[in-house]
Amino acid sequence: MRLYKGLLHPRFAPVLLFRLASAFYALRLGVLSKFFALANQIVFGCDIARGAKIGGGLFLPHPNGVVIGAHVKIGRNCIIHQGVTLGARGEEHELANPIIGDQVEIATGAKILGGVHLDDYARIGANAVVLKDVPAYAVAVGIPARIVRQRADAQELLATPSAA
Repeated sequence: MRLYKGLLHPRFAPVLLFRLASAFYALRLGVLSKFFALANQIVFGCDIARGAKIGGGLFLPHPNGVVIGAHVKIGRNCIIHQGVTLGARGEEHELANPIIGDQVEIATGAKILGGVHLDDYARIGANAVVLKDVPAYAVAVGIPARIVRQRADAQELLATPSAA
């Protein structure tokens, strides 16, 4: 019973449905792929394109309103909050989609548009509109987003008890 409840948990099920849709898409089983993608949209309000490349450990605390385009690439262990959009900007579809590094956190309502790169450990503030690259360990906020803080590297973060 616990396994069943865990599979249906709104923090896990949308990622599972995406993984199933993506796997069937890669196998060219379009009907099954579309079924799981559509189930994700209807049940969780989460629109993750089947062609998106997403590393392991994706965490969607509240999946409602998350939109991830078909050519977006997301690294490992990323956190994406509700209402986030990751996708192309204007007519620049396949060549200009976001590339998200590992351990990136994107806060509620943020929009990451065009061929921008969010490097490892970047943090994006709530409702930010990111149109330019964000370097590793940086914090970006605002419309358009600007870097407000450049955090320490990983070694310094681990050595400091209150680092964030």
